[in-house]
Amino acid sequence: MMRNFKITLEYDGADFKGWQAQNNGERTVQAEMQKACGLIFKHAVKVTASGRTDSGVHAQGQVAGFKADTRMKPAEIQKALNARLPGDVAVLAVKEVAEKFHAQYSVKEKTYRYTVLNRPLRSVFLRERAYFYPYRLNASAMRKAAKALTGRHDFKSFQAHDPARADRGTVRTIKRLTVRKEGDLVHIEVTADGFLYRMVRNIAGTLIAVGAGQLAAGDVGRILKAKDRGLAPDTAPAQGLCLASVRY
Repeated sequence: MMRNFKITLEYDGADFKGWQAQNNGERTVQAEMQKACGLIFKHAVKVTASGRTDSGVHAQGQVAGFKADTRMKPAEIQKALNARLPGDVAVLAVKEVAEKFHAQYSVKEKTYRYTVLNRPLRSVFLRERAYFYPYRLNASAMRKAAKALTGRHDFKSFQAHDPARADRGTVRTIKRLTVRKEGDLVHIEVTADGFLYRMVRNIAGTLIAVGAGQLAAGDVGRILKAKDRGLAPDTAPAQGLCLASVRY
C-alpha cells in the first residue's frame, strides 16, 4: 500500500553539491536520501524537498516528502533512515500525511538565515558555517536598509541568472527580514512566501555592503526598484546560508 510521508531533516551542506540529484554522480542530499529509502523499502523512491539548496548551503529544518509501499510506522522509518544516512544528514521527524500533501507545492513560507562572522580573526570551527568578514559591520544601518525589502516587491535585482528559471515571475513577499547581532555573529534572517534563485545570498551581500559603508541604506530601495541585478553587490558566499524552517 502506497503511503505519503513528510520528513523534516537537517544537513551540513559543506560536502554536498546541493540538494538535487545529479546525473554525473556528484554527492547530493537527494541522492543520499533516495539511496537510503531504496534500501529500506526495496523499491525506487523519489524524495522531493520544499526547495533545492545550492552547494555548500546547510539546512536545519528542510522538509521533504516521498511515497512508499510499506507497513512501517513513521518512528520506525525515522530510525531506519538515520541508520543508513551518512553523518552529515539526520532525519528529525517523519509523519504520515494526506495524499494531497506535496513538500514543494504546499509550502506557505520559508525562513532562511545568513550568518556572518564579524571579527578580525577567522574561526576554524565556523569556516563552513559562517561567512568570515573581518571589517566592522554597522548592524543598525543594515536594519534600516532591510526595511526597504520587506513586503511584496519585484525582486529581479536580487535574482541570480538561471536560464531554467528565466520565464518565471520575480514578485515575492518578504514577511520578515531581521538583522541580529549575537556576539561576533551577525544573523540576517528572511521569511518569505517564496525565493528566487540565490535571492537570500544576494540580499545578504547587499546588506553586508551597507554595513561596511560601501552603500548607503537608502541605496537598497533604489536597487530594488531598478529591477537590475547588475546594480546590486556580489552574491554572499554559500557557507553562511542555512534553511531554518518551512511552514505549511
